[in-house]
Amino acid sequence: MKLKVHSPSGSVIADVYDWPAGALLMSLYGEGSYITYKGASVWEEGIDGEGAESYDTTSMVIDSRLISMGVQLDG
Repeated sequence: MKLKVHSPSGSVIADVYDWPAGALLMSLYGEGSYITYKGASVWEEGIDGEGAESYDTTSMVIDSRLISMGVQLDG
C-alpha cells in the first residue's frame, strides 16, 4: 500500500511503501510535513509528534489510523 510524503508546503516528496522510511523522510523536512493515504492525513510532523523520535511509534499510529479508515493491512 502506498503512502505519500508531503513537504510543509504540500508538495509530494515521495511515494513510500515502508512506513518507517516515510517517517524518516518526513522528519528531514521538519514541522508541518505530513503523510497521507488517498488524500487523508495519517501523520503530521509537529502535531502528532516527531517521527524521528520513534519510527516504530510513528508506524503504529499510521497503522491505527489506516485501520480506523477501514483499510485492510497486509500481514
